[in-house]
Amino acid sequence: MLPERLRTLPAFFGVLMAACAPLPQVTEVRTVSVPLRVEVPVAVPVVEPADAVARRFAAHHDRVRLLSPAELQQEIARIGDPAASPAATVELALALGYTRQPADLARAIGLLDALLRSAAPEAAPWLPWARLLRSRYAEQRRAEEAAERQAQQLRDTQRRLEQAQQQLEALKAIERSLTQRPPMTTPGGAEARPSP
Repeated sequence: MLPERLRTLPAFFGVLMAACAPLPQVTEVRTVSVPLRVEVPVAVPVVEPADAVARRFAAHHDRVRLLSPAELQQEIARIGDPAASPAATVELALALGYTRQPADLARAIGLLDALLRSAAPEAAPWLPWARLLRSRYAEQRRAEEAAERQAQQLRDTQRRLEQAQQQLEALKAIERSLTQRPPMTTPGGAEARPSP
């Protein structure tokens, strides 16, 4: 009787021979594509209303400050009725502030004051910008009024100086006329001398 190990030896060699045999050739390769759905979370940036308002304000300010006076008038006409929205109110106030006309500045301040009194929810993001413009325009108006007062004082001083110069010239003319008179003569032809 053969030991157990030797009995399994022919089976082992058979498996080994089968492993060394060449593989059958594959003539066609089929690929099967299966759609794979992978969900990837994408973070969508959320723009807060205050951020959107700040961007719009800055963009409008940058555009308006470079406009010529004629283009400013066109922009004011384009905006039209500021009661349409808080955005229109602030944009119109910005345009009016750059015209450098006292009446336009007063109108801009009035528009901003009305917006600042508004309790509408859509006005809330615009209120900080309205306060900023309102304080800037108030400072501008005070500076313009001070400059106008100084200009008026300068005109008054100039007028007084001209009046004083005219009076001085009149006094000089009187003095010259007194020194150029011929000496006074008496009826007998002798020169009269003033008494001491």
